[in-house]
Amino acid sequence: MSPIGISKRHQYVDLLASLPALPATPFGREPLPISAIRLEHRLETLSDAHRESLEMLESLIDWHQLGLDLSVDSYIKRYRQAAPRLAEQGVLELVETRLEQRTLVTALRRRRMGEPAPALDERWGFGSHLAHISVHWQEPLFGVGPVFPWLAEARDHLERDRPRELERLLLEENWRRLAWARRYDRFDFREVVIYWLRWRLIAAWQRYNAEAAERRLQADIERGLGDYGTLFSGERN
Repeated sequence: MSPIGISKRHQYVDLLASLPALPATPFGREPLPISAIRLEHRLETLSDAHRESLEMLESLIDWHQLGLDLSVDSYIKRYRQAAPRLAEQGVLELVETRLEQRTLVTALRRRRMGEPAPALDERWGFGSHLAHISVHWQEPLFGVGPVFPWLAEARDHLERDRPRELERLLLEENWRRLAWARRYDRFDFREVVIYWLRWRLIAAWQRYNAEAAERRLQADIERGLGDYGTLFSGERN
């Protein structure tokens, strides 16, 4: 192997060695071993090109950044602009698996709401199965159940209105894929991205639980107050 190849393969040895090990599961109760601020500070050692790529990744997978006014066409354009660079750096498939998962869940939701199958020429999602899903729209798992073993459980959670269980299932599947994608003999940008994505999954689950707990607390307070809740709202005379 050439010196250049070795350099790229071990480009981020120091960075990865400085990052604490993440928990074995994203569903544990232990706090994140590194805060968002500290992780961002460590990632400042990335090259300018890799930092730009990380920002591209975030713009593709972080729904909070997308905004409600971003059309499907605009999002696809953003993806196509980023894809060549991400592919060259060996991280595109880490994004594509996430987008394909979201596409399948979107299909389940659209069908549950009674929407017709997307037209074969409609740009509504990602992955190599869009046409197949449209053709097999009325089949329970769109004819792709064997390819995506988690899809049947996701459908059951949706049909039974179990959002927390669905969120956990999707997160667990993403975690499993990232664990499979890890390369223990490499210290390159791909390994940094995998660590960053795994950290985000843990943070997302903790945030989801915190928000759910806050909603439950608020509901308990409102039930406990009963009619007295209106005393402080100006709704009673």
